[in-house]
Amino acid sequence: MNERKFTNKLLLLIVPILFLNGCSNYKDQQMIPPETLPDAIIKVMSDAYPDATDATFQAIEKDKLYEVYYKLKGNPFYAALNTKKILSVYRMHGVLPDSMKRALPSRNMTGGVVEAYKEPENQVSADKKYSARYTWNNQAYLLSWLKYDLINPKRLSIVLEPYIKFSYSIGKDELAVLPGPVVSFLEREKLRFAAATIRINDKNEKIYEVNAYTASSTNYDFTFDAAGKLTNTIYRAEAFYYNIDEYPEKIQNFVKNSWVFSSMKILEGYKFSDPIGTGYGLIMQGTDENCRFTFDQDGNFVNMRYQSVVDQ
Repeated sequence: MNERKFTNKLLLLIVPILFLNGCSNYKDQQMIPPETLPDAIIKVMSDAYPDATDATFQAIEKDKLYEVYYKLKGNPFYAALNTKKILSVYRMHGVLPDSMKRALPSRNMTGGVVEAYKEPENQVSADKKYSARYTWNNQAYLLSWLKYDLINPKRLSIVLEPYIKFSYSIGKDELAVLPGPVVSFLEREKLRFAAATIRINDKNEKIYEVNAYTASSTNYDFTFDAAGKLTNTIYRAEAFYYNIDEYPEKIQNFVKNSWVFSSMKILEGYKFSDPIGTGYGLIMQGTDENCRFTFDQDGNFVNMRYQSVVDQ
């Protein structure tokens, strides 16, 4: 792992110079033994945050993609960047506010442990999003709160999904960033790439959430893993299910034996099948809550996305 740290004493000397010398100080003040940060990464960080202190860089994709913990005016921040720009920025908070504690999952997903509470910087919308790592049933999830300040300031939307450290978007001109199998799939199916969100998990693996549309302008969403394997889509579904007994036995048992999900009703289920990935999707709904599941071709649980609405 590529890592570089800065001591407080060094930073007291570095900060005034950063305004004059720009990016070079991130490189010059590295720890011993030295490790090299790409000049482009140093420049992006220095241009964006010349007064940052206590910066620690870690390579996610060597010479291409990095994460950095740092401070601004004593406040802790976390950012992701590539050689061209800052991709994501979060302000890190220590203690979960009482308002968020009261809005922890209060239905089926209770009892988890919350840590790494943070909020994205520069949120444009009046509806604010906050997130944290939520460990439930020995699995790590990203717990997000969405405050609907304009519509209903007393209600919060709660979302649990597979844990990621950060995500960023790419547009039409960045199709080449996607894995080869994904590009080949789009070309084979004659789908027009619209955009994608790249999500980075704890293992520094990339998950690609791709949006593409047909010649008739029908939009579809696709999820691919780091290798370009298709893990979820409703595009050209091979079959649809509206009863749990229609699923393979392993999926039936997963739902029926769960005190959390067995009481929910099925809204829709489907099977997707393609040479680069086959599996099942399942959408269930309860009272003010819903859940989306993905299973592999053998019926093994892959991931879920849970959502509910609670009062503050």
